[in-house]
Amino acid sequence: MENVVGRIIGVTSHLGGVGKTATTLNIGMCLAAMDHSVLLLDGDPAAGLSLAAGLGRRSHRGLYQFLKGSVSLEDTVHTSRKNSLALVRTGITEPTHIFALERRTGWEKLWQAIRELAEGYDYLLIDTACGHSTLTTLLLGCADAVIMPLPCRTLAVKSLPLFLRSLIRMRHTIQPDLRFAGAIFSMVDSLNPYELEIMTELRRVFPAPTFFSTVIPLNRAFEKAAAHGVPVGLFREYDDLARGYADLASELVRRDRKLQKKGGSSEQPDPLF
Repeated sequence: MENVVGRIIGVTSHLGGVGKTATTLNIGMCLAAMDHSVLLLDGDPAAGLSLAAGLGRRSHRGLYQFLKGSVSLEDTVHTSRKNSLALVRTGITEPTHIFALERRTGWEKLWQAIRELAEGYDYLLIDTACGHSTLTTLLLGCADAVIMPLPCRTLAVKSLPLFLRSLIRMRHTIQPDLRFAGAIFSMVDSLNPYELEIMTELRRVFPAPTFFSTVIPLNRAFEKAAAHGVPVGLFREYDDLARGYADLASELVRRDRKLQKKGGSSEQPDPLF
């Protein structure tokens, strides 16, 4: 019987500091709370997701060590206290490791490793480094769909078209089945009328499916959670924020199911590709 490969979703952004890692971690925890089995892949050489999840530097084994042949693929998986949630690191500890992953490994080997990791899980969420690095491109090329946290700031909005064009190019070159699942308004300051104006204007200009309905507000809880190495949902005083991520996770599941129903890559996906 063929093993079922879970859905692989890349979480990415063209800018840093937009809540990408927080989005990956908290959606992952919420999906696990919904009885989905979830594997998080820390695809950033800076290991932001590993640090945010509290894994720290207790073990560096990851994809690099597996592809080098020094550990098994199973040994790269770090299981959390919640058995339905696990994490895999890139294993990058030196600049030369990045070169090895980008230049020597090749997309095919990385794709095969990630597909094998996704077996037995409902979802594999990839937290990529921001921007357009080769490693980020390779990791997104392994994904079925992409979501993008987007702050309501001028620079982020102005650079958005370039980033979307890069996703289109990726679909035409290495991953024809890649789908854009939507952008998430993240770190939104509800007391800043300019940010609210930008969000309203973007919703007016772009088709409705472009953006998730759920909005993640700016909150000091993110810094507190990062300092403790836990998702914000584990703090009782931030229940509202935790519910927001739970809503976001539910919305992601619904959107992804719609993408799967669309079938093959011959269809033009809504709303941007």
